[in-house]
Formats: sequence, structure tokens, C-alpha cells
Amino acid sequence: MKILITGAGLVGCHAARELTSQGHRVWLFDASPNQAYVEAIAGKKGVRMIRGDLRDLPTVIRALRDVRPAVTVHTAGFIGGEVANPPYRGVQTNIVGSANVFEACQIAGVKRVVHVSTFGVYDWENIRRGPVKEDFPLGGHTFYHATKIANELLLDAYRRFYDFEGVVIRPASVYGPGHYRGGSTGGMNINELVRACLGNGAIAIDEKRIGKNDFAYAKDVGRGIALACTAPKAAGKTFNIGAGEVYGPEDFRRVIARLCPDREIRLVRAEAGDREGFERVRLDLSQAKRILGYTPQYPLAKGLKDYIERSRELGFWS
Repeated sequence: MKILITGAGLVGCHAARELTSQGHRVWLFDASPNQAYVEAIAGKKGVRMIRGDLRDLPTVIRALRDVRPAVTVHTAGFIGGEVANPPYRGVQTNIVGSANVFEACQIAGVKRVVHVSTFGVYDWENIRRGPVKEDFPLGGHTFYHATKIANELLLDAYRRFYDFEGVVIRPASVYGPGHYRGGSTGGMNINELVRACLGNGAIAIDEKRIGKNDFAYAKDVGRGIALACTAPKAAGKTFNIGAGEVYGPEDFRRVIARLCPDREIRLVRAEAGDREGFERVRLDLSQAKRILGYTPQYPLAKGLKDYIERSRELGFWS
């Protein structure tokens, strides 16, 4: 099957790797791809690159008409604080760019659109107990939250109006070997921690920066996306993709102590005032398991071990 993926970053490249391993042909659409990174993560076989900007609708239409994919996976866009740097650019890229992808898909006759959103769309300020299911209320007060929620609503409107299959994936905090150009703060924090593990001297784990979260390794997220591309009953549904567990600084300390037994591990405690929003409850993965057949394969210990080994082998992209 032919699949076009927008965005050649952490999520897009890991999804491409998983899809090509299953025999699919993949095209990555990106404005300025890091070719070395793409080849290292997505591989050279079965993956082709198309350079283009999501904000240019004719270019997106042309790419889809040339490839004629059965499925488009939309991962491209800014993350976190980068959406507000400045806001107009973030809105143009995240919302107008997404509208262009959905519009181009209906013009080109794409059967299914898998939109990669985020677990950040949930109204975390008012969630006290979990596990968090896909029907929990959405909320947030930043441009990042606004653009991500808007994109989910846009896809739902497009799929209903034009009668194509829309699927939404909400990954947890994604980490793995990446260049983090899109602005993933959580990914960058763990990337710096892995750098420290590969270096010398004491390894400091900053309690405030790590927090307590559901950390999803990029290979699990890539597999979840691949399943969403082909699962027959996924159309019109939303799926949490994560580890299904909440990990905190103490969990990182224990794992890193086993992976780096000869190193000093220091836990940098957060001040009491820095603990607001410090802890999130776990995601409910039952719908992804039931409909997609998704089960996480990379708990924190296995994910960090693979991350360190891959980073040692491949180097870093920042």
C-alpha cells in the first residue's frame, strides 16, 4: 500500500520505519528534511522524500496526486511553546497547514487520513483521576492546545462532509532519537538526559523537567500509527497511544542506575511552587488495544535502553 506521511521528524520517521517493515511504500513530505536523520531512522529502502510546505495548498495537492496514496498520515506541525514563536506563524502552520492536508486529501481521493494529535488536548487542569479515556473533556489555554484541538475538529468536519475515513491518534509524551526541530520540550529533556548517560561524570535528573507522565517511546508510537493505517474498524475513532503507565523522576533514577551502574545519579528536587501540573494520570489504552491491536512494547526501562544504544550507534540530532 502507498502511504504519504507529512513531517520527517521523530514521529514521522518512526512511523515510516514501521510501515516499510510491513511492506508498505512510504513518501515523507517535509519542507526541510534532515536527510541523514531520515535515512538513519526511517531507512533508505521503501522511503522516498518530497520537499514541500504545508502552507502551499497547490504543492500538497500535487504531491498527493503524484503519489496517489491510500492513506495519508499527518504528523507535521509545531509543538509546545514553538507554536507561539510567534503565534501567527504557529497558527498558519498548524491550522492552515492541516486544513490544506485535509483539503488536498479529499481532492486527491485519499481513502483514509490518520491525524497525529497529542494527549495534550485533554483538560489536564481539571482531571484528577484516571485512566484518561478518549471521551474525556478537552481544554487548555495556549496556542498549542488551541491548534491541536482545532485540527481534530477540522478533520471530523472534513471526514463527515466528504465521506472519507478519519482517524485521530493522541500519543503521550513521545521520546526517542530525534532532532526535535518542532519544539517537543519533553522529548528534548529526555534527549539531554540520554546525552548525559553517554558522557562522563554525574548524571543529574531534574525533577521539575522530567515530571510524572506517560512517556511513549517513538517505536511504540510508530507502531500505533501503522496499525491505525490499516485497522478496518478504526475509521471515525480516536486512540490514546502510550505506555499506559506513569513514570516519574524516581523511576528514571532506578532505570538509569541499572543502565549506567558505574555512574553517580543525582536527583535535583523541584521546589514546592514548581509542582503545579507536575503529575499526570495514566492514559486508558483499552480502545487502542481492542480496535487497533495495540499493546505497548517499550516500558521505560526498555525504551531508555534502546534509546541509549541507538544514540550511541547513530549520534544525535538537535
